[in-house]
Amino acid sequence: MDELKLKEAYASLIKEGKREAVAQLITEYVEPGHITTDFVSLLLNSRSLNAGDSLVKKVRKGIKVRTLVPGAIHLASEITVSDRINFVLDGLDVKATFNEWEMESGELGTVESIRSEMQAKLRDAVMNKVFTALTTVWTAVNTPSNFINVGGALNATVLKNAIDRINQTTGGVKAVIGTRAALTPVTTFGAGYTDGAGTSQIVSENIREIMSTGWLGKYYGAPLIALQQEYDNPEDYNALLPADKVLVIGHNVGEFITYGETKTKQWSDMEPTPPQWFLELYQRMGLIIDRAEGIYVIKVT
Repeated sequence: MDELKLKEAYASLIKEGKREAVAQLITEYVEPGHITTDFVSLLLNSRSLNAGDSLVKKVRKGIKVRTLVPGAIHLASEITVSDRINFVLDGLDVKATFNEWEMESGELGTVESIRSEMQAKLRDAVMNKVFTALTTVWTAVNTPSNFINVGGALNATVLKNAIDRINQTTGGVKAVIGTRAALTPVTTFGAGYTDGAGTSQIVSENIREIMSTGWLGKYYGAPLIALQQEYDNPEDYNALLPADKVLVIGHNVGEFITYGETKTKQWSDMEPTPPQWFLELYQRMGLIIDRAEGIYVIKVT
């Protein structure tokens, strides 16, 4: 259904006073599906579980390779499975309400705009939870090897050292992640490199990319992911993402799951006049960081 047909159907239902039908129509388009999983997969392995699926990550071990001895009956390995770590579920909830007069006036916008805003709020909340969790894994106290406080803007030496560290501890760097403001200095030092003789060399392709797009897609072999800063609303204008942290993340450092489908509640409260209509969505999810050595935290200002 395109937006024009959606508006026509919405107007028809409002005119006929079918509030429950309007609720069903809005539910059809507010449903965020698996958008949170797709979004977070930029950072972590992610999958969608059904309610009732196991929340425990297990380890299979015991298989061994032995020297071949002709004529011998070789020992067999007993396979064992042990519980390693389990997900602790968290959840998000988004709820909207308005009264019958507001529905009729259309002052709150179209159904499409309501849907878009609710989806955006869910994305913001998930991103904030995951990014904040990752940026607080390491500090200067618990691991100087995977944390550094630059005391200024991001620079080439610090970023290269972080990438080298993650390359050594995991199967390679999956991404360098931070807000666009925190990663912007890469466009100043990422256009070239210094050779063995200490001479600065320019990479023409990088110069063209920076000058045409204002951004650089890769640095030192690592993809750069710039997160657009989000704010709660234009009046309070509180930032939703940590702007003072840059993460260098390796492959398979953790996993994000959604647990069950997004649930929906909808009802009309007939007690007040005019009646008040509600729509609520909620989703359970979980996060495990089981290879924390594959995360490097850079604190910038």
